[in-house]
This record gives sequence, C-alpha cells and structure tokens, in this order.
Amino acid sequence: MKKIITIGIDCRDLLKATTGTKTYLYELIEQFKQLPPTTVRFVYLHDPLPVPKGKSYFHKFLEHFFFFTWKQIVLPVKAYFNGCDIVFCTDYFLPLIKLRFKTVVVFHDAFFWEYPTHYNKIWLQLFHLIAVRGAKKSSRIIVPSNYSLSTISKYLKLPKERFRVVYEAGKTLEEKTQGQESDLIKGLNGHPYFLHVGAFNKHKNLVRLIEAFALVIKANPQQSIYLILAGQAGGSVFSDDSSAIKETIKKYELTSNVILSGYISNEDLVSLYKNALVYVFPSFNEGFGLPALEAMNFQLPVIAANNTCLPEICKEGAIYFDPFNASEMATQMGLLLNNESERKRIIEKQKSIIVNYDWRNSANEIVQVFTEITNHKN
Repeated sequence: MKKIITIGIDCRDLLKATTGTKTYLYELIEQFKQLPPTTVRFVYLHDPLPVPKGKSYFHKFLEHFFFFTWKQIVLPVKAYFNGCDIVFCTDYFLPLIKLRFKTVVVFHDAFFWEYPTHYNKIWLQLFHLIAVRGAKKSSRIIVPSNYSLSTISKYLKLPKERFRVVYEAGKTLEEKTQGQESDLIKGLNGHPYFLHVGAFNKHKNLVRLIEAFALVIKANPQQSIYLILAGQAGGSVFSDDSSAIKETIKKYELTSNVILSGYISNEDLVSLYKNALVYVFPSFNEGFGLPALEAMNFQLPVIAANNTCLPEICKEGAIYFDPFNASEMATQMGLLLNNESERKRIIEKQKSIIVNYDWRNSANEIVQVFTEITNHKN
C-alpha cells in the first residue's frame, strides 16, 4: 500500500493578498478539498501574524518582517510538526530551510526581472536573495503558460524539465440574486460600454486604452459609449498608474464617459461582465490573463494585445491589436462596437476554448506533480 503524501499548503494569501494570487490559491484549495484522500492529504497552514496597516516606512518594514518571519521560520516549523512531505507556496517565495520536506512553488510571471523599477528596491533584493534561491532549490516550479515558461526559465537559468505548465481558469463568480444589477449598471441606462478589470498597474497599459477610447468616441459621435475600468490603485506606489490614468481622462475630456469604479464586489463583477459589450485586454505583459477567461465565461467578446501569453490563452476567442498602437486598438474596439455579427462570431469561437480551462484540471495536474516528485530525489 502506497504511503499517503501530506501536502502543506501555504494559505497566507487567502487573508492577506488582494490580487490574482489570492484567486489562484482560493480556487485551487476549493478543488483540493474535493479530491478523495486516497493518495494525498492536505494540511492548510495559516499565518497567525497580523498585517500592519499603514504606508509609512515603519509599517512597510513590519509588513516585510512579518512576511519573512512566516516564510522562513513559522511556515517550515508548522510543516515539520504536521508531517508534511511537500510544502506548496503559490506566491513565488519558499522557505529556504527544508525540515524533511520538499517544496513546490508557483511563479506567475517574470515581472520582477522585466519591470524592476515597479518594485521597492529592498523588496526586489529580497526577491533575488530569497525567492530565486528558493526556486532553484525547489523540486518543481509551476508556471501558468508556455510563454511564462520561456521567460521564467531564462531568468532563473534552470532547465525546462524543472518546470510544469499548469493552465488556470476564470474566477468562480456566481450571482446570488437572479437578474440583479449593480447601481453602476443601472446608472448607464442601457448604453454600451467597454470593460477592463484589474488593478491600475503600469503594465496594464490603461493610459493607451483611454487614448484608444477617445478615438472611438471621436469616430462615433452619435453614440453614447462608456469605458468602465473596474479596479483600483496598484498595490505598489512604484507600479501604480492611477495619476497618469486620471490625467489622461482629463486631457481627452472623458470624465463623463470613463468610469473608475473602485473596488468591485464579486456580485457586482458578475453584473459588469454580463452587461458589457466588449472586454478589452490591452496589457503590455501578462503571465496568464484570468480576466479574459472570466469574460468568456459570460459570453463576452474579447479584444486583446497580440503579445506575451494572451494569444496562447485566448486563441481564436479574441481579436488582437498592437498594445503600443492606440489607433489599432481603437479600430478593433470600433469594429466590435458596430458589428454584431463579429461579436457573435467571437463568442461562438470561445465555446470550444473555454472548456480547456478548469480549476479541477489544474488541481489534478498539480497533484500529479506532487506524486511525481515523491518518487525522485531532487
């Protein structure tokens, strides 16, 4: 009889993250809980340390101190006393000290290398000193796309055999009340709108999206059109593009047409996806691109940047543009604004694509990684 493998899941991000890493961890855990405990047993390891509130240097110091105390002391000790064979971390950072367990880590993208100015210098140094070292000592590194594999393996200087590509899926969104619409949607009075969901980070290319939207407005003066940017300021002051976004809106006199929604609840997010005309994904760079799949789940046509992972993930379920060319972006936006048959064509294409992305499949593939590495020395 084969020994049941005990997997320790670092659950810190469930309570302390606000970005896609939280969605990733939550969705996987929901699937892990449904797996029969015949080959693996999951232990959910939670961080008891508080997150300091505030933006001062002192609060940031405490935040980083608590984070690394958890990662390098509390987490490995908890894993050891719970008899974990493997510790699984979904946020780049692993314990450097292994107390009789192996490690598996998730790297979602290569932004730390590609956009170093978007990070605090101390945080960036800690990434290279700790996260990179931990990844090189890990048994496997999970990445979300073949594009991410090519970039991350290059920067880590590790053979591709050490990696495993595991596709993700859209965030699980359910409407609690049938037919419910958010106040934001009601305020639009049925007018068409383009939608973007995500934090206002510089790599999201939202300034150029607003410039493209201004061209769409100019080309369609007879229509009342809106652009909803569903999100809020980026998590880091170094990567946040909020000021430039607001300045661009004022520059093109779009304060009545571009809506900055701020934080959006899951319930309101459902309403936004269901009622939008088109989802626009203009990013300069993405490791996977969850919102595109969320849009497809609601039969929402997608137009996306023609770079990094987006063509790999969206395939024929989107039409593409050069993210550095506002005019080309505007052309594709205008095409879907005025062409219902093209919108229907894209939605039809999405049906055969979206079935390939499922969190249950993701969880099963990761469990397969766990079982594989228990039979190898590395």
